[in-house]
Amino acid sequence: MGLFDFLKVSVADKKAAKPAARMPVSVIQCDGKSYPIVSLTPKGFVARGFDGSLVVGQNAKVSVRVDDAAGKFTFNATVSVVEIKGDSVGATWSILPTEVDAVIRQYAQNRKKQDGKGAR
Repeated sequence: MGLFDFLKVSVADKKAAKPAARMPVSVIQCDGKSYPIVSLTPKGFVARGFDGSLVVGQNAKVSVRVDDAAGKFTFNATVSVVEIKGDSVGATWSILPTEVDAVIRQYAQNRKKQDGKGAR
């Protein structure tokens, strides 16, 4: 028996870790900040986690990224802030292309179907 035999340890092969499941992400991005979407309709949106960087009546350019079970799409738009309550912000679309409007309508229908299934 050698002097350093006590350091020899047999190690079992470890299995590679599974990659983490990707979480659905639906956010409004404005001025480099992201706010999770609470509601998205053809009229506008409500987002939470708002930091107070916009004021009611202000126009802003936003990027919308939706990636959840009801749909996956992105678009840029100009909005007008209509309501700020606590950490949530509500805004309406200023000009929305018809193809984006159609995608949002389909998304809203998909969400309504999902919410209806979950409520039963």
